[in-house]
Amino acid sequence: MSRVELYSNKTLSIRISTNGFCFCIYEASSPESIEYYEYAIDKSRTFASNLEYAKEKYRFLTSGGFAGISVIYDSIEYTTIPTEQEGDNEPMFYSCFPHLTNEYKIISNRLTAQGITLLFAIEKALYDSLNSLGTVVYYSPMSIIMGYIARQPLPEENYLFAYIHKGRSLLLSIKGGRLQLSNSFDSLEKENHAYYILSLWKESTLSQGNDKLYICGDNSAEEALPLIGKFIRHIERINPTALFRSNLLNKIENIPFDLQALLLCE
Repeated sequence: MSRVELYSNKTLSIRISTNGFCFCIYEASSPESIEYYEYAIDKSRTFASNLEYAKEKYRFLTSGGFAGISVIYDSIEYTTIPTEQEGDNEPMFYSCFPHLTNEYKIISNRLTAQGITLLFAIEKALYDSLNSLGTVVYYSPMSIIMGYIARQPLPEENYLFAYIHKGRSLLLSIKGGRLQLSNSFDSLEKENHAYYILSLWKESTLSQGNDKLYICGDNSAEEALPLIGKFIRHIERINPTALFRSNLLNKIENIPFDLQALLLCE
């Protein structure tokens, strides 16, 4: 069997982050065949250069023949606009992040249920390198999580959703079932995660007595809970093992929540 035939029913998902790359080969009809790899990047090199080295290590990246290729690009530099204003997205994006140059490609994700479009930028050299693998669909962690919430609605209309993975937090404030505010930042200190969660909670005018914080991610999320619990009464830790009980995905240690959600919601 050729490599093209080997992967014809499988998807390739790639997660790009300053904390490293993740590669996942998955077939929904045969979840036990999942392959998951983590690749530590050289932070002195560009993402594009690191990807070229990864291609040498993992030959499946250049084999071709995948049923689909998805990329999650984890960046704290993003913005949202009303979908009806979508058009020439580059000027709108660069007005928010003027320090970025034209060496970036602007990617848009429509969040149909919210009526907004998410804009984020990816280095053009990395974009070209990824596109050499085949036809690629790009996502941000925020668009993945909002898509997951749309498919698996949470019971409350007002809540804050916090996703913490390897020191990076993504916070989403939902009021009346609509995205109100969001924030993303990097920190290795649990006190900082607690501070930003509580700040967004206050800015969103969420109720300590009635509204809820949903939190998921790695041990960083767990470590912040005692501090947050002093100020927020209703907290629920989202456990991927419970959410994805019937699937082998939850048996892979430290697989990012957004990557799990992408695979199971596609």
